[in-house]
Amino acid sequence: MQNLTATYSPDDNKLRLYSGARLDSETYARVSDAGFRFAPKQDLFVAPMWTPAREDLLLELCGEIGDEDSSLVDRAEDRADRFGDYSAHRGAEAVSARQQAVTIADGIPFGQPILVGHHSERRARKDAERIENGMRRAVQLWDTSEYWRHRAAGALRHAQYKERPDVRHRRIKGIEADMRKAQRSLEDIQAATVALTAAGLTYEQAMATASTNRAIYGLWSTLEKQPQDWQALCAQTVTRLQTAKAHYDRWIAHYQNRVTYERAMLDEQGGVASDRFDIQAGGSVLVDGEWLAVLRVNKTGGSVNSVTTVAPAAAHWRKTWKYGIEKVKDYRAPSAEQAASQKAAAKLPPLCNYPGDGFLHITKAEWDRTHKDYKGSRELGQGAQRPGGYRPDIKGAAALAGAYGRHRVRSIVRGGALEAVYLTDSKRSDPPAPAAEPVAAEPIKREYAEPAPAPHHEPCSTSDQAAEFNALREQLREGVAVVAAPQLFPTPAPLAARMVEMAEIEPGMRVLEPSAGTGRILSAVRAVAGSSIRTAVEINSHLSGALRRLDPGAYVFNTDFLQWAGGTAGTYDRIVMNPPFENAQDIAHIQHALGMLKPGGVLVALCANGPRQQAQLRPIVEQHGGSWEELPADTFAAAGTNVRTALLCLTR
Repeated sequence: MQNLTATYSPDDNKLRLYSGARLDSETYARVSDAGFRFAPKQDLFVAPMWTPAREDLLLELCGEIGDEDSSLVDRAEDRADRFGDYSAHRGAEAVSARQQAVTIADGIPFGQPILVGHHSERRARKDAERIENGMRRAVQLWDTSEYWRHRAAGALRHAQYKERPDVRHRRIKGIEADMRKAQRSLEDIQAATVALTAAGLTYEQAMATASTNRAIYGLWSTLEKQPQDWQALCAQTVTRLQTAKAHYDRWIAHYQNRVTYERAMLDEQGGVASDRFDIQAGGSVLVDGEWLAVLRVNKTGGSVNSVTTVAPAAAHWRKTWKYGIEKVKDYRAPSAEQAASQKAAAKLPPLCNYPGDGFLHITKAEWDRTHKDYKGSRELGQGAQRPGGYRPDIKGAAALAGAYGRHRVRSIVRGGALEAVYLTDSKRSDPPAPAAEPVAAEPIKREYAEPAPAPHHEPCSTSDQAAEFNALREQLREGVAVVAAPQLFPTPAPLAARMVEMAEIEPGMRVLEPSAGTGRILSAVRAVAGSSIRTAVEINSHLSGALRRLDPGAYVFNTDFLQWAGGTAGTYDRIVMNPPFENAQDIAHIQHALGMLKPGGVLVALCANGPRQQAQLRPIVEQHGGSWEELPADTFAAAGTNVRTALLCLTR
């Protein structure tokens, strides 16, 4: 036999099932189907709320249901301890993973592209993968650690929040509302049972009962379809109603027990702040740090349930606001004059019946036939009150403001508009005369309480580790770019600086670098003449993005330089370039760039030192009185190539 015990906790309205051994498959299926879920850390099954069916199952399995020994706060503290352990473990693992990734990354500047065809490509790719994986794991572990730390703090805050007197009072009101709903359903069941078991019941009476009682919804259509079996159907319905009655009886008893418990706990806490006051209309209450005038005190069952006040400053679109009594933190009693004034204002003015200008003329029978949701009354005349915020005006209301004293008229909705009503076959009752000297309404004086000290919140981290991991996250976004550029051979930094020096760039000049690649030349231009107007053209989209980040002040175009239409003839003062060499593309690039150079402008370029370049480019250089310099064979050795290159410089 399995050792099973069950408990109920009124703190959270949950049922719990404890088992000394693993449940057999049949019992587990029944418990699971009833809505119980296993909590492995607590080693128990828990249901989200009490229901009669769940209580019956636990009584069958355990024989009785005891009281839960641990309180809501106790369980929250245990939960917070578990979450804290999770956070500590993940935090330690995150620090370890970060250190490993940083150790590998020391040899590679983060954000630097790995060039396909570069001599260190294989090793760099492997290191980049290890760096990114390590950093990604470190960030994930740190996020997990922070998640569990916040969960631990949240568990305690939630438990403390649920124990607050105002929250408990609001919970009581919710339980009482559920209980009233169950009681109304029970009343419908009892009324239907009496009607369907009455002596001499006829088919017509059964149909009438079925059409009006919510407890037997659906019976009317069944009786209509099977009129010959109506007595048997009524008997079956009565049997079902008895089962439903027992069900609602248990729910009502459960609600009553919960209200009794919550009220006892609330009394032990000293109740809500409003219990200390005798709140009257005309006084002022402190709600959310603002003093508000009380217009009406609303009661339920003889006790104050809520107060209607002038609207707070934030709700400028309304004139009144309704607050639950638990929201009231302090109270100021009204003076005798304030109490008398509020009592007079709250008193309903007389209901009048007269044929005003624009009034709708109908009979008393037409008024009675109109559904209650589409008719009512509206205040008119001098000093008319319009509580509840914006409502559409009745026709002619503005004209009546000074013609009569404060009074009410019947109103009705017709064609989407609100219209005043005159009952033609009812006694006429004229409105009162206006007051001799209307009293202007006193403006609302808003007062604010001293703000409460800001609640203390735990920092996002107990150390500077949060900043370190946030920086790691930003680095991870950059990553190590893998750029597919087989013919890209970055210009060595010393050579790029020399080329910029030969170009003699001055501030304000328009400078172009075609096929900019990794931006070595662009960086050298920026270092020498930061105020120059720099333009770069690069066909590779990844490298274009890197260029924009490298030099935010430069204009970067992601396109093929030979197809680029942005550089018109005679645009640039200086052009400094390292074009691609494959298939003699350097010849076409340099010739294309020469057409964009201003008269007197300087072009400095690298090219392959081959027969075609000697035949096509060298004559152009000599024609413009430029220079042609053969570079050493190992100039691009660091980029993984020993191609023969030349450096040319010409002035157009």
